[in-house]
Amino acid sequence: MGERGVIHVGRLWDAQKETCFCVLAARGFSPEEAARRAGLADMENLLLGRARVRRRIARLRAHLDEMFPPQALARAGLTRIALGDASGALDGQQAGGDLFHAAEVKLAKTGGVEIKFFDRLRALSMLAEMGGTSGGDALLEALSLSARTLGTDGEAPAGHG
Repeated sequence: MGERGVIHVGRLWDAQKETCFCVLAARGFSPEEAARRAGLADMENLLLGRARVRRRIARLRAHLDEMFPPQALARAGLTRIALGDASGALDGQQAGGDLFHAAEVKLAKTGGVEIKFFDRLRALSMLAEMGGTSGGDALLEALSLSARTLGTDGEAPAGHG
């Protein structure tokens, strides 16, 4: 009988949660965060104490890097920042709000929330340096022209709007 059905520390051991922990750890989450997200909070030391779990994380890391090379993940993230919808960050206070585009989130002294977003133009520029995406160069040029047209304060110069 495998791990499923084994009673451990007063809880039924869940092989799916262990798998989730291994995948998250292989993707670079800290052991504490991986355990919390997998539903195994405060069990990271127990999990990492098992040689089988450590071997599985190492194998997954190698497979994930092969299937999703870091450069491809970086390109996907930059594309999402440059071209994706950032409105999910505005719903960030709700459970499930997408904060991917948020570079920084602070609680303001006034009680509000301040969200700083990643720079879309910088993301496009980085994509162009990486070899870009199809159609990215034309979009980068158009956005750069728009940025130059706007003043540094974000207001259109006199006679432009």
